[in-house]
Amino acid sequence: MIDHIIWDWNGTLLSDVQYGIALINRLLREYGKPELDGTDAYHRVFTFPVKDYYAAIGFGGDIFDEVAVKWMDAYMKDESCCPLREGAVEITRLFHAHNIRQVVISASKLSNLHIQMASRPHFDFFDPPRGLGDIYAGSKIDIALDWMKTSGAKPENTLLIGDTLHDKAVADALRCRCILVEGGHQSRETLLQSGAMVARDLFDAGQMVLALR
Repeated sequence: MIDHIIWDWNGTLLSDVQYGIALINRLLREYGKPELDGTDAYHRVFTFPVKDYYAAIGFGGDIFDEVAVKWMDAYMKDESCCPLREGAVEITRLFHAHNIRQVVISASKLSNLHIQMASRPHFDFFDPPRGLGDIYAGSKIDIALDWMKTSGAKPENTLLIGDTLHDKAVADALRCRCILVEGGHQSRETLLQSGAMVARDLFDAGQMVLALR
C-alpha cells in the first residue's frame, strides 16, 4: 500500500517549462548563440545534471557558473508568473484525504524552494521540503536517501512522482516505485525509455496511485 508520495517540484507540480525556455533563450541571444526553437528542441537537450544541459547548448566550461547565476536570478525575479500544473491542487488534496504523507524533494536550492512553495500555500499539509544547498541542480539522490532514513517511510510503500529520468534514478536509489508525468522537462518518448509508469497528466498519475492502494 502506498502511504508516502515524493513529489518533484519543477515541471511536475509547477508548470515552469515555457518560462524556463524563454529565460534560456534570452541568455542565448545575449551571448550570441542559437536559440532553442520551442519545446521539442528543449526536450532534446535537457538533462541532469543541469551542467550537462548547459554544455549542450553552448554554456559549458568556465562560462557555466556565470550563466547559471544569471538564469537563476532572472527565474526567481518573476517565477510567480508560473502556475501550478493542472490537477496539482486536486490530486495532492485527494492523496491527503487518503492519509498519504507527501513531500517535495527537489534539485532546486532549498531557500528558493521555500520561497516558491510559500507563495503557493496549497501544500501546507506536506512534510517540510528537501532541496539542495546551491543553484546548480545536480543530483538529489543524497537528500532523498536522507529523507528516507529519517521519515519512517518504507521503500515498498513509497512512490515518487516526477517528470525526468533523474526522478526515475532517484526512485531506483530509494528502491521505490515511480510515475513520470508527461508535459514537464522531458518528452514522453524520453520518459518511456526509463521503464517507469508514464502518466498523461497529474489526474492520470493520481488514478495510478490509487490503483496501487
